[in-house]
Amino acid sequence: MNIKHENVPGLLQEVVFEISKEDYAANLEAALKKQRRNVALPGFRVGNAPMGMIKKMYEPTLLVQEVDKLVNDSMANFIKDNNIQYILEPLPIEEKSQVDFQNPDKFVFAYEYALRPEVEVDYSKLPVVKDFRYVASDEEIDRQVAQLRERYGNYTTPEVVETDKDNVSVKYGEDKTGYIFLKDLTDKAAKKFVGKKVKETVKVKLREAFAEESSLARFLRVDVKDLEEGNAYEEELTIDYVGHLDLAEINEEFFKKAFPDGAVKDEKTMREAVAKMLAQQYETPINQRFMNDSIEMLIDNVPVELPDDFVKRYILVAQKDMTAEKLEAEYTQYKRAFQWQLIENKLLEENDVHVNGDDVRAYFRQYFIDNYFGAIYSKEMEPRIDEMVKEAMKNQDTVKQVYDMLFDMKLSNKLRDKLNIEIVEGDGQAFMTYITKGEEAKETAPAKKPRAKKAPAKKAAEEESAEAPAEKKAPKAKTAAKPKATKKSTKKEE
Repeated sequence: MNIKHENVPGLLQEVVFEISKEDYAANLEAALKKQRRNVALPGFRVGNAPMGMIKKMYEPTLLVQEVDKLVNDSMANFIKDNNIQYILEPLPIEEKSQVDFQNPDKFVFAYEYALRPEVEVDYSKLPVVKDFRYVASDEEIDRQVAQLRERYGNYTTPEVVETDKDNVSVKYGEDKTGYIFLKDLTDKAAKKFVGKKVKETVKVKLREAFAEESSLARFLRVDVKDLEEGNAYEEELTIDYVGHLDLAEINEEFFKKAFPDGAVKDEKTMREAVAKMLAQQYETPINQRFMNDSIEMLIDNVPVELPDDFVKRYILVAQKDMTAEKLEAEYTQYKRAFQWQLIENKLLEENDVHVNGDDVRAYFRQYFIDNYFGAIYSKEMEPRIDEMVKEAMKNQDTVKQVYDMLFDMKLSNKLRDKLNIEIVEGDGQAFMTYITKGEEAKETAPAKKPRAKKAPAKKAAEEESAEAPAEKKAPKAKTAAKPKATKKSTKKEE
């Protein structure tokens, strides 16, 4: 085989593979013999059909397969041996290729590929990026403390509705049942229940009784959109069950239940612990917002050269449903996605960011402890948690989500150390306002480029038809089909 390649200035390069009959003859003969061993033809035992018949029936198909494999292996070895850093996949140059399977003495396969652009991030020249810092308000801490007092409070089932904060199970109609949290009712409606005993009835117009239509729909077990307009839903409700909750007293016993690590000893340290707990709940959305803003800023300010015509041709090959017109309309988004992947690669390399299977397992472990065991966690539960982690690691979609999230977390922490950051502080409501204003600014600024999205991961190479090999059509370089603009990471573990 003869390989022709000459480095030329710029990102686009060409390589030509000239394949003669001698290059594939031995492999083709071996493939024919293997085929013969497995073929059963009328009049012949399995493996004894004449080779002439085998060649006539199977050689055209096997020829395409062997040549296709040879050119793909050659492309993969060429890239590996020359340590070529490329993006996307090599694409065939049809006009420079000579492929005629009816005259197979010589094949010429010409490919074009794009070198990975150099990316340099000069942090000193980058503009400011805002980063939100959550600070719990007294009101938020009070609400969270109230929820903890409810969680560890004393739940009883009295025979009478004691307060407008109780909940009741009711029967109505012929055989209908429902559950009502009195706090979901208007004050007037809730007071109708207070003092009523089990088996007593309350006549109400449900539409007027519930403060929100969503609560009415939940009680009736229908979607809000299915509520009948003009229907007051007047019913006579028979109380079947009463639930009453006495909030836990804020004392040593409560501290032990709600904060089993023993760090909380008084109301002051309790409020500090609750503030920290709330801050942890905001870590992920705050980090996501910071990363989105950082990505936009980096794409806008870090020069990344791309061979646009080549990238467009790649997308048209990679996505079967893509049209040239649609691509022109959406290309800015694709280009920004490719640019971000290249910038991200550079950031991961220079900051030595890695995520491995142990990191993912540790995340799952802490997630299960926090969300499933919480205050009742003990070392005796470790075997059960180990099993839950093992099961979670089998779901590759979930593992990938966690893997990418941990990557973003580690990368965002590195960026916070290097970027010029403007801190915006506030509570949960302030964060929602911060998010909303940011989104509105993007929507009202038509010149703003759309947020980067991941580049298409579809294979650009399609399987060749073995039934009717077309002339002058080069097989795609399938073994080279590995997008290189991806995270340089430790391989995910099973």
